[in-house]
Amino acid sequence: MPAPTMTLPFEDSEYRSRVARLRALMAERDITLLLVTGPENGFYLTGFETGTPYVFLVLALPLEGEAAWIVRKTELSNVRTLAQVSWVKDGMGVTDGSDPIGVLAGKLKAMGHGRARIGVDRRNWYFHAAYQLQLAEALPEATFVDASTLVERLRIVKSPAEVACMRRAGAITAKCLRAGIETVREGATDREIGAALTRAAVLEGSEPMSGGPFVTVGARSFMAHSSWVGAPIRAGEIVNTEMACVVARYNTPCFRVSVVGRPSAELERFHGASEAGLEAALTRIKPGMTSAEGDRVVREAIERRGFGEYFVVRAAYSIGLAFAPGWDEMRHMEIRPNDSRILEPGMCFHVVPALYKEGYGAVCCSMPVVVAERGLEPLLDLEPKLFVKS
Repeated sequence: MPAPTMTLPFEDSEYRSRVARLRALMAERDITLLLVTGPENGFYLTGFETGTPYVFLVLALPLEGEAAWIVRKTELSNVRTLAQVSWVKDGMGVTDGSDPIGVLAGKLKAMGHGRARIGVDRRNWYFHAAYQLQLAEALPEATFVDASTLVERLRIVKSPAEVACMRRAGAITAKCLRAGIETVREGATDREIGAALTRAAVLEGSEPMSGGPFVTVGARSFMAHSSWVGAPIRAGEIVNTEMACVVARYNTPCFRVSVVGRPSAELERFHGASEAGLEAALTRIKPGMTSAEGDRVVREAIERRGFGEYFVVRAAYSIGLAFAPGWDEMRHMEIRPNDSRILEPGMCFHVVPALYKEGYGAVCCSMPVVVAERGLEPLLDLEPKLFVKS
């Protein structure tokens, strides 16, 4: 029986360029072996993915020579299939019931890295502190170096091919949000809207989503990142819909607010302040600004409307490549106060002028964007407005 075939989302030259740039960073830090343990980073470098990114997954990348996967044994099926098209050919499986760190240490010794200067990601969710301490005991002659965010330094600025994936994902997100908003009517439930969003995502071509969708109604919308509970929609209430569809594991989120019937003056002012924050971002944030300067642009626009006390988040967060449980790249960068990092062309963000008012609810007129030479460019086409349903 023939083996399953697969293709990679990017050309081989793109992967090899990523690895070459990463090895240059390793050389700067005198790292002779890097343990790539984040599922997003492994995918970025090789194209490897699995529906269970939380299991034991380690890519051992030497400064010179061949890399190898050390993974839960069931995931060898993905390693071997990927080897048809990826530059990584070697893999070792860890059987259930075995000590994964013992297997990893043995493999590293066999590869000649028992005395290496080894970079580890100390901020990784799944290759946790206990694993790292155990590995240091198993390789007493090795030196361990904090290599947190080393791969992320490459990922923060997207290539044209990556931005193209995000635009495709954005087109799907916009279609899905329109479908969800069409479902909004008096008497419908938040669960019906969630079903419409999810159904549209699958049918329109999204890969499995990394988080959400999030749907909330009325005062319950004050509860950040909560979702449907079967609550019915009443006229005049806030109806929030937020989701991020996925292409080649690249996530493009958006948040829109709806209301059934004529909105109250209070809701119009509340949402209008969020719209003002987004408009300021789209017209005034430019490459070369610091993160803090970009945040100030959004914050001042909201404060001028008299709603500054309700803007309790940063202005934007990095988006792109992500697996569950979230669609963001917040480890990479945020546009936030007290941050001197510089905005560069190719960076991608979700601008989120989200306002939270206890006892009333929350609104957010958001936009996913890429930093271009002259400013921010939207990654999808969906009117940044309050959607009023009759």
